[in-house]
Amino acid sequence: MERIPRSTASELDALARSCGLDGAGAAPACPVPVDLDEVSRWVQRAPRDLGYVAARLRERLDPGRLLPGVRSVVVAFVSYAGTLPGVRAMPSGRGFVSRFAWGRDYHRVVGERMKRFAGAIATRCGARARWYVDTGPVFEKAYAVAAGLGFVGRNSLLIHPRYGSFIFLGSILTDLEVEPAAHRMADGCGQCRACRAVCPTRALDRPYVLDAGRCLAHLTVSDRSPPDPALAPRLAGNLYGCDLCQDVCPWNQRALRPDRPEFSPLPGAYMPRLRDVLAMDEARFRTVFGGTPVVRRPLPLLKATARLLADGLP
Repeated sequence: MERIPRSTASELDALARSCGLDGAGAAPACPVPVDLDEVSRWVQRAPRDLGYVAARLRERLDPGRLLPGVRSVVVAFVSYAGTLPGVRAMPSGRGFVSRFAWGRDYHRVVGERMKRFAGAIATRCGARARWYVDTGPVFEKAYAVAAGLGFVGRNSLLIHPRYGSFIFLGSILTDLEVEPAAHRMADGCGQCRACRAVCPTRALDRPYVLDAGRCLAHLTVSDRSPPDPALAPRLAGNLYGCDLCQDVCPWNQRALRPDRPEFSPLPGAYMPRLRDVLAMDEARFRTVFGGTPVVRRPLPLLKATARLLADGLP
């Protein structure tokens, strides 16, 4: 008879913490905890450069294609919240780089911890484990909700009751059978509309669903088209990414803020001067942003956004 490796969600949570993460939960791998109709609508509306979601949709909807025999999806998280102020405290003449991108590339920082976590699951539980940090075809947010880690807010982000939404997620596919420790959290937004009210591009007009084609976090990070000049008055000071909907969220205002040094801004990445960005050549660009996610955006596109911000100054 086949031996099925087993664990509990509380044991995995403790193991995750020992690997430098802030916690973890687990949910059955199948059925995938998503609304298929909603996924279909999102794929149809998604901007062209997010086509990778549709390209690997079959794997997202069937984790067994990634790890035959998978039984559970473990989702772990780590907070990158700090104490530095956001874009609304920014002096004139500067551009805001989102918190997720002003420090060391989270794929590497969190990836190192997820690798340790997956290795610990394999060693201690005798299970196969395959890990990802925003790199594999896994509905991390949906599994996190199913695992009881938090709820999806009106801004479409996962909100943890203690750590808020400034968290990085990692996922592990495993043939470990996990006894769940928590039920799904109820919606925690109530009548709050703060995120919708602050969004400068109306990307949150539909509650709980992000219009990626309007979102500044998409338009200034992953969109590979030059920014539309008409976007200028709605940039709200954002050069790369946007944290506005998170900054105003009451859950984030009372959340724990570990303020870890690995997520602190690298020199020159916190509210950089627009004139400095506009004067950058490739060498300088890589010197300042080479260790951060910002380097993935071509310098000409970053400069184009900086120019729109500079042209809008008094």
